[in-house]
Amino acid sequence: MRRFAYWLFPTIAIFVAVFVVAFMIQINPNVPMVHEVSDPQADSLSADEQSSGWMSQLHLNDEKGYFYPVNELSIQAEDSPGDMHAKRYHLMVHLKDSYEFFCLKQELKQTDFSYLLNQEGDLLSVEIDSSDHNALSKLVTKLKTYQISAILSPL
Repeated sequence: MRRFAYWLFPTIAIFVAVFVVAFMIQINPNVPMVHEVSDPQADSLSADEQSSGWMSQLHLNDEKGYFYPVNELSIQAEDSPGDMHAKRYHLMVHLKDSYEFFCLKQELKQTDFSYLLNQEGDLLSVEIDSSDHNALSKLVTKLKTYQISAILSPL
């Protein structure tokens, strides 16, 4: 039994190696079978075009179902003529600490204004652009209750 166990592993390894070699010979025969098909377009090309490679021959491809990959970006801007002549206003708020920013965010949630937050080092500022002067003025008065200074100016 001991002698059988001693020779079992090498015997299995030899059988696996023989199987792999036989399988590799079966799928890769010594004489490769390459069928050359003469291409009428390739015969008409000059020697310079044939030596430059397949990339120069891409435009000669007759396949119709393939599109070359292209990065494409389309932007649709819908501006009504009335919006172009409306007067726009700019509200600039310089914030000193995070509490002022919290108060400003709470007020902005109620008004649905979009804002731009700029932070350069310790300086934090918020910019709001809108065409509604009354809503911006009300926002300025609400911010004064929190002792936050804001500058409202036309664009």
